[in-house]
Amino acid sequence: MSASSHNSGVVTLAAALGIVALTIYLLVVGESILMPLVLATFIAYLIAALGHRIERIKIGKRRPPPWLGLAAAIIILLMVIAVAVQIAAGNIQAVVAAAPDYQERLQALFTEGMAYIAKVLKLKRTPTFATLAQEINVSSLVGRAAAGFQSIAANTFQVFAYVAFLLLEIRMFDRKISLIFTGPGRERAVRSTLGAMGRKIETYVLIKTGISLTNSILSYIILRLFGVDFAGFWALLVFVLNFIPYIGSPLAMTFPTVIALLQFGSWVSAALVLGCLVGVQAFVENVIEPQVTGKTLNLSPVVMILSLSTWGAIWGITGMILSVPLMVITMIVLAQFPKTRPIAIVMSANGEIG
Repeated sequence: MSASSHNSGVVTLAAALGIVALTIYLLVVGESILMPLVLATFIAYLIAALGHRIERIKIGKRRPPPWLGLAAAIIILLMVIAVAVQIAAGNIQAVVAAAPDYQERLQALFTEGMAYIAKVLKLKRTPTFATLAQEINVSSLVGRAAAGFQSIAANTFQVFAYVAFLLLEIRMFDRKISLIFTGPGRERAVRSTLGAMGRKIETYVLIKTGISLTNSILSYIILRLFGVDFAGFWALLVFVLNFIPYIGSPLAMTFPTVIALLQFGSWVSAALVLGCLVGVQAFVENVIEPQVTGKTLNLSPVVMILSLSTWGAIWGITGMILSVPLMVITMIVLAQFPKTRPIAIVMSANGEIG
């Protein structure tokens, strides 16, 4: 290898690392602007995907026009979000109000458990709740969670403003492509690539949202059957956290299980709730999801963990929720171009990227 080619490789690597560092810096500094934009893009793809599915519905021998499919998708999504906001707003206040009662029940359970342990271990002195209470304060934890939801809600208007402009921009996108790529062959190739990317991203967004919704509905039914407090709120939490790989589902099952323990004061009841929630999650992931997608998410576990850690450090809980969708979309985009296709193959779980 010549010195010039070696120097060129070093410069290229340094430039790539510099671009990565600058990108991360801009993501951190521009969080208030970029995070709502990413959320809006995700929602816009969901609206577009739902609109395209509605367009395929036959009414007699005719299909709805594109504008009607898009309008119906927007209305459906707005209705779902309105219901979700109403559930979250009402239940957060109720959870905060009930937190002191849960704190008392937690103290009673702790005292009972420590008394049993002291009896088994023949301790002369039973540990008290005071030390634990300094570390675990239910009211404080609930307050922090409520503040997190309120922070997300505060960006709602900005997110939907971005969504509206993105949907308006789609109408002019075809004309811009025609003006940028004047050659018929080149324009056709660009349209084909963008069309393939768009279809794959829409499919992923729609399927992932549908799977999360299915998991949420089944979890809600389980919690209602057991009579767990705030079942609607926990089901909403299941839907949101289901987008976080590995840790999202366990977290979503932990919260209602703890509430069931504090509510009923019975380890058996809490274990039954947890067992049913685990069964629902396993059913969705191992039966329903493979039937819908044809295979599990084709993303390397290492890439998932790195993405989860990186986006969590950059944008917190919202970044963790968006981490896998962002990586899947990135892999889809990279797979469409010969020069970046090897990176997409490395990111995939089995090397098959379609």
